[in-house]
Amino acid sequence: MPFKNRLFFAGLLILAAVLIAIWFAPLTVSNGVRWWVWWKARQEGLVVDLDQINAPFLRPVVIRGCRLRSGPDHAFQFEFTVKQASLDLNFKHILLGTRGRAVRDLSIQELRGELRRSNPAGRTMTQRGWATLHNLLPANLSVASLDIRVEAGPTMILLRKGFLSASELEAGRFSAAEVMIGSPWLRQTFSDLRGATNWQDNRLAVAGLSLTRGLDLQSVTADLSRLADQRVGVEFDVDAFGGKIRANISQEWRSQPANWKVAGSASDISLAQTSEAIGFTDHIDGLLHACNFTFTGNLAEPSHVIASLWGELTALTWRNRTAEAITLGAVLYNRQIQLQQLYIRQKTNQLTLSGEASFPSNSSGWLSPDFRGDISASINQLGNFAALFGANPGDFAGNIAIEGTMNTRNRKFGGHLTFDGTSLTLFKTAIDTLSAKLNLKATELEIEQLDLKRKNDSLTTQGKLDMSHEHNYSGTISATVDDLAEYSSIFCGPAEKNSKPAPAHIEITIDSNKWNARGVIGLPKSSPVDFTANFPLRIGTDWTAFRTAPLNVTLEFPSIFLANAPQFCHREIFREGILSGSISLSGTLQHPQIDGDIALSSGKLSGESRNPFNLSEVNGHITFAGNRASLDFFNTSTKDVDLLVSGKLEFQDTNDLVIEIAGATPIFDLMMRPIDCVGKIEIGAVTIALAPAVTEIEFRGGLFQSGWTIGLKEPLSPQSFPALNLIRATRQFPLCFSSAYAGGGTLLLGVPPRQEAPREAVHPKKRRK
Repeated sequence: MPFKNRLFFAGLLILAAVLIAIWFAPLTVSNGVRWWVWWKARQEGLVVDLDQINAPFLRPVVIRGCRLRSGPDHAFQFEFTVKQASLDLNFKHILLGTRGRAVRDLSIQELRGELRRSNPAGRTMTQRGWATLHNLLPANLSVASLDIRVEAGPTMILLRKGFLSASELEAGRFSAAEVMIGSPWLRQTFSDLRGATNWQDNRLAVAGLSLTRGLDLQSVTADLSRLADQRVGVEFDVDAFGGKIRANISQEWRSQPANWKVAGSASDISLAQTSEAIGFTDHIDGLLHACNFTFTGNLAEPSHVIASLWGELTALTWRNRTAEAITLGAVLYNRQIQLQQLYIRQKTNQLTLSGEASFPSNSSGWLSPDFRGDISASINQLGNFAALFGANPGDFAGNIAIEGTMNTRNRKFGGHLTFDGTSLTLFKTAIDTLSAKLNLKATELEIEQLDLKRKNDSLTTQGKLDMSHEHNYSGTISATVDDLAEYSSIFCGPAEKNSKPAPAHIEITIDSNKWNARGVIGLPKSSPVDFTANFPLRIGTDWTAFRTAPLNVTLEFPSIFLANAPQFCHREIFREGILSGSISLSGTLQHPQIDGDIALSSGKLSGESRNPFNLSEVNGHITFAGNRASLDFFNTSTKDVDLLVSGKLEFQDTNDLVIEIAGATPIFDLMMRPIDCVGKIEIGAVTIALAPAVTEIEFRGGLFQSGWTIGLKEPLSPQSFPALNLIRATRQFPLCFSSAYAGGGTLLLGVPPRQEAPREAVHPKKRRK
């Protein structure tokens, strides 16, 4: 065949092939794109649905109705829906492997998506999948409508009605109707956001976003240039509340666990503006003057974590807490935390703490910290410094200095601390001087010296405390006070001003948790009160266990003139009287054995408003013998009557005390109607004995409990009162003396009136004179 004919024939074949390619190109490209998408999704365990693909010759591919979702075994559950997308494919790069992007332009009409982390141990995208996603990054991108919801545990980020355009050749723009961030610590919504975009070298930057008042995002850049290597990064620069925040965050997850790199800095951030913007209910003022933070590694492998923090707060004010400066510097490396400095300055108060500690390898390690450090403090205004840590500044005052070292390892303590204070107030108690030396040993805390002085009062303590499981402790306590009443407010609250001092001297020796105490309490114009006590008291003993522990107590008070006795935890009860006796207690508080006696003579009570009985004078004597006691006599009187009774007391178990009182003087029940509880008992005169007689009065209840009752035992036979024909047994009422004036009723008892002394007869003649 001649050459010209062959050339002509070849041209016809090429033309036919081109015409056939043009004719079948839409079908071939659309089916090829559909098959390629299905194949790639299947490799990654994803599910993809494509409704329609149009691929006109030499024009962008249009995909309508695309839905991509993850499988049930994936670590991240997501679903993305695209209403319509237009892709301008670079077939030269796809078919021949030349330089350039596979997608020149990507335009999305509407994109909606949800992403949440549900199974951390589940399947993730392979390196081949990330490489494919990296290759699909377009040269130009446009999303007309964007709605995204991201959830990570309790944190949620929502973007609504967003718009994004980005190009390598010109600036684009970004807008969003609303961006909401919700978490346990922060809940904020940003509306009507607008900014410019820049897309270069697979780095998308958004700039010029005004988030809220005082918070402007100068730029935020998402680095996708190493997406194929399974690494992404974010950089941002923020003008925040008068200062600057800059940070660079990147994550690489090629190997598990993922590796994080964080570097950030902040300067001159107003805490007042920050608290107002975040929505704190409490006003905070001050300045984060400077802060630098770095982190490399993953918290899942603490041994490979390297981190550092340095920050300085100035002019901090929160509620009643103030501090001129707080500086913190710390480094974490190879499970070792080095506290370079914690410095607090508050006017004339200063505290410096430095040291190092080991980062625990498991959760139980936090219970046995390994720390070694030095502490130095000079506190000249203890109340203000205590307020910084939440205490009431009115409970503390004065100057104190602290110096020492301490260390802990394997739950063993070591170190040495010294305390020196002057003009102190601790828990509202004034102390002139405080001096203490503490030695921290491996399994023992030694109080080498503890001296407290207040006016003429002093307290000296020495001892040792075993820090092992037994917690045994031993030592000595010596205390001398001029007036015990000045310290009653510690246990009873504010007391009335007392002009009757009660000096005391107490000596205590403790040996293996066993207390041996003796002391003398002086009362004005009275004989001294001597006491001794022996009892065990382990650390952690509750009240129930203490009541069943053995103890021995003796108390001797030959004569106490009640008119001069100070009032410690109650108002004055007796205006006059002499109290004397001697008591010896053994056994336990729940099952005591008591021997001795107590006598009260010429006792005159204060006004009726201070006692639940309307009594004015009292005399009595009680004798204790083992677990019983006899009330030998009890004489009392009111303004109208005199009453003489006797009785007995049974206390085999202090949870069930029984006091029985029988009257030598007739007693009558004047209660005509029932009452809910007895808050007061009144004894009045009765002239005609028409009321039922009371043969015995019984009090029953627990010594350390409420719920006491009073019972009135009355005759069972009607012969005593034939006119009334009454047959009655015991009438019982609950006692509520503590609420006597808040609803408690009054129990009325009657006694024959006092017999007036006969007047001297006057002779008639003398009367006439």
